[in-house]
Amino acid sequence: MKLIAIDMDGTLVSKQLKVTKANKEAIEKAREEGHMVVIATGRSFDEAKYTLSEAELYLPLICVNGAEIRSDNWEKVTSIPIPSKQYFDIEKALRANDIYYEVYTSEGTYTDNREKAFKVMKDIVLTSNPEATEDDVHKAALRRFKLGTVNFISDYDMLMEKEGLEIYKVLAFSSEQEKIANSVDMLRKIDHLAVSSSANNNLEITNADAQKGVALEKFSKLHNISLKDTMAIGDNYNDVSMLEKAGISVAMGNAYDEIKQIAMHVTKTNDESGVAYAIENYLEEKKTSLA
Repeated sequence: MKLIAIDMDGTLVSKQLKVTKANKEAIEKAREEGHMVVIATGRSFDEAKYTLSEAELYLPLICVNGAEIRSDNWEKVTSIPIPSKQYFDIEKALRANDIYYEVYTSEGTYTDNREKAFKVMKDIVLTSNPEATEDDVHKAALRRFKLGTVNFISDYDMLMEKEGLEIYKVLAFSSEQEKIANSVDMLRKIDHLAVSSSANNNLEITNADAQKGVALEKFSKLHNISLKDTMAIGDNYNDVSMLEKAGISVAMGNAYDEIKQIAMHVTKTNDESGVAYAIENYLEEKKTSLA
């Protein structure tokens, strides 16, 4: 039994934010042959399940960079929130640098500025899919609001009053690199946080134990699979921890050069069904090496 962990944006989905037919068929074939497949994404559960349901792929999920693990029927298995004290320290650092941010929680994703949330979503789509058309980008951003996967709240402090609510991730954005760098310096001083990114204009802030690599290791143990028998496929900086943990690491053809240098293999781009190519080629190499 092997385990394949696949990132979503810039990896599993094309520039139209759809799972290609080739990727779907390769995943289904891998599962038929006895391999487990888990999707490891920075997305919230609500945003991930929409795309997977549309493709009729019902797979276990590592969500919000590892803050949640969900089973193949999408029931929550584990969660690793950011403690309230750390959240307030994060908020202080970001506000000191005048940086817009969104809060990912156990009850959905929240924004305190609709206009900025719409612009940010367009930036996310363009970063993962630089060749996407303006129409594709606009539709993807609009869909986020129509589906209710992002909610408006006038004051984030109201979230702290919600009983039982867990904060999983703070996603911050700025086009000013100096502000990003200053925020990173302040955030690094906060105990037990992981600070990564999925683009050069954002910061993904989670509990230090809520990273894709940590979640991959935990998921593997839950299913009695050795990490050496896992394959991870990704394209961005928030994928690094799982690429470093996996027995086989594969970077997408559209990945940053730094990510390609970390990975053992480089596959085709997300718009060329690079996930399918990786599954069809590098799994065979692993089988050969274990024979």
